[in-house]
Amino acid sequence: MVEAIPQKPAFVAESLLGATIDGRYRLTAHIASGGMGAVFRAEHVYMRKDVAVKVLRPDLSAAAEIVERFRREAEIAASLEHDNIVRVTDFGRSPDGYLFLVMELLEGESLFDRTRRLGPLPAEEVMPILVQVCAGLEAAHRRGVVHRDLKPENIFLHRQPGGGTVVKILDFGIAKITDPTSASSTHPGMVVGTPEYLSPEQAMGSAIDARADIYAVGLIAWRVLAGRHPFHADDPRALLMMQATQPVPPLTDPRPDLASWPVLVAAVARACAKAAGERHPSAADLGRELAASMGGEVRSAPSLRLVTGSPSPLPAESLTPTLAPSARQSASMLLARARVALRGGLPAAWRALRRAPGRLQAAFYRPGERRALLAAVAALVVLAVAAGALALGRHRPATRAEALLAAGDATGARPLLEDAVARRPDDARLRTLLGQALHQMPDRTAAALDAYEAAASLDASALGPAVPDLVADLARERRLADRAARLLIRAGPPAALPAVLEAAQRGPGFARLRALSVARDLGGEDRIDREATYVALLADPDCEVRKAASLRLGEIGAVAALPKLRELSRARVVTSGFLGIKSSSPACGAAEAHTAVRRIEASVPRPASP
Repeated sequence: MVEAIPQKPAFVAESLLGATIDGRYRLTAHIASGGMGAVFRAEHVYMRKDVAVKVLRPDLSAAAEIVERFRREAEIAASLEHDNIVRVTDFGRSPDGYLFLVMELLEGESLFDRTRRLGPLPAEEVMPILVQVCAGLEAAHRRGVVHRDLKPENIFLHRQPGGGTVVKILDFGIAKITDPTSASSTHPGMVVGTPEYLSPEQAMGSAIDARADIYAVGLIAWRVLAGRHPFHADDPRALLMMQATQPVPPLTDPRPDLASWPVLVAAVARACAKAAGERHPSAADLGRELAASMGGEVRSAPSLRLVTGSPSPLPAESLTPTLAPSARQSASMLLARARVALRGGLPAAWRALRRAPGRLQAAFYRPGERRALLAAVAALVVLAVAAGALALGRHRPATRAEALLAAGDATGARPLLEDAVARRPDDARLRTLLGQALHQMPDRTAAALDAYEAAASLDASALGPAVPDLVADLARERRLADRAARLLIRAGPPAALPAVLEAAQRGPGFARLRALSVARDLGGEDRIDREATYVALLADPDCEVRKAASLRLGEIGAVAALPKLRELSRARVVTSGFLGIKSSSPACGAAEAHTAVRRIEASVPRPASP
């Protein structure tokens, strides 16, 4: 008789709802499940902050390779500070054996889900998404990190509370660190990644660099614009062979209407080149070329209209009707740079002309094409001159509003700024100024944060002047303080960290605790004497502050804090009960202090026995 081997019960994500991971993260909702585990919405029970927690399936926790991939995702993502890369804040193994990874909480959907829901997406929607992807990749590539598994499922469209969408790149679990001394380098011949978006060099198991990610961006663009993948195969091996050998068809095959976007079609074709040397040399270069393909439309030079939004490529067919086919695409590339001229004025126009492709310059000397080319150049210059005229008055409302705010007249500045924002909704500076005006007015903090969030969605660097307001908001009710904390993190360390560190050492205990949490997310908590700062919070009258300070001292292994922690762990509260009988119980925070003491003592090496 053969005895049946008992099977481990299947991992059911919903069974963890309500559980508290590592004593800190209470799982409140199930977001999604995958092959390796599940992602939950969670609340940090002491910081009162909503986060996302990825939990590895228990049956995988013993697999060294998978655990290492999980750990690498945390390590790499935590080292990449960029608005377009998901922020990872914690990683560990809970006492009951669950490996977990803590990330910023995102609201929205993946690019894969949006394409599956809506089908082929319009170019006007896809290009801003891919430009942000390129920005995030460029930040990773500068740190020597190649993603290697970029796909629509790993591109998340995060919907911000104040409106707008920010793209977040997810899952750096199989990223490659392009450092020859790194132990993470993949062995030659090993194929990693998702076959549908592997570069040819990945498919063949060859050495790779950042251009493998550029190929993936090109295929993603093709996929979401066409509504299908360019290759179809019945099994992964056949698909890998197609990736390695077959050219990607022109994007105009499934989408003939994209012929009016020649710069976009050319950019995708170049990104999808089989030879890495024929692709864009960097993600930044690809992003710039994609950005040049966005905007409105100008149909002809005689009817040229000044558009205050983002202009589109000027169609070569309308402005250069007599150009030869060999020069028409280059003309389109030149005319696409009109959107740059609109922002930079005549100097930008001159730089665009100097970068004109050589074959277009040669066309100027062919009499049959000179008139058409002059018309195209004239259109570009007209746009630049108009942009210069706009630039003269662009900052007048901002200057007047700044003067009113400096005089304390927020009531006078507000209508001026609201009118300016209505006319120029993509001006991040105006939205920041509007937030400052609202912040000076009674009971308008939430509206001020709305304005700051809208500014950050356009340009996070514009939040610099808002930092004092946001730091002050850390002392407000939790809902407002959490929003302020997220904005300070988006503002980045150079702008926000000095003020945050100052706030961490003064003011109410709960505000100092929030400031310390922000400083940690900004990577600057160690710039102050954090042990002394947290020890001071052990005496705070707020029980939740004492608990959080105790646990954090345990996490950082603060040996110098042991006397104070032991004192708090022994503290008791005496109460009088029935008939005056007195009883005592542990003081609030005593249990957390005891846990911290045990954790610190366990981390201190014991002296060797004689």
